[in-house]
Amino acid sequence: MVLVFASCNKRLKPATVLVANPVQHLNPVPQGEPLKILFEIENTSNNPLFIQEIQTTCGCIVPKNELPIVILPHRIGTVHLAYNTIKNTGYVDHFVYCYGNFEGDNHIELEFDTNVVPRADYIRDYEQLSIEHPESFKKVPSLFDEERYKKTK
Repeated sequence: MVLVFASCNKRLKPATVLVANPVQHLNPVPQGEPLKILFEIENTSNNPLFIQEIQTTCGCIVPKNELPIVILPHRIGTVHLAYNTIKNTGYVDHFVYCYGNFEGDNHIELEFDTNVVPRADYIRDYEQLSIEHPESFKKVPSLFDEERYKKTK
């Protein structure tokens, strides 16, 4: 019985990677428009790479990959992110941390920046944005009377 359990003791070997563009400077995007970000990660080692966790510096960035992300030796994999621009205006700079069996450290750091520009017609406030994009404000409690607001339009 001891031989069965002893034979299953395998450690994940570290993998070396190459990220083609770890810092991305993206074009300006209008507020409210979705932004999709893609990072390509090349596994340059003879060991498979397992990305087990993705952490972002803002709740407005959502990883679209199913975890764990497995990148086979000498292959290229991608990390897909969706950035919700509805609650930001101006210059934004965000970091994404991918944790796995990376050689040296257990994580890599990815970064992107962009300018979120307000729409040309006029700047909407949070009340108007919550009516136009209710899915983005589901967790925010209602602080105003929506029916009264709709009547004054």
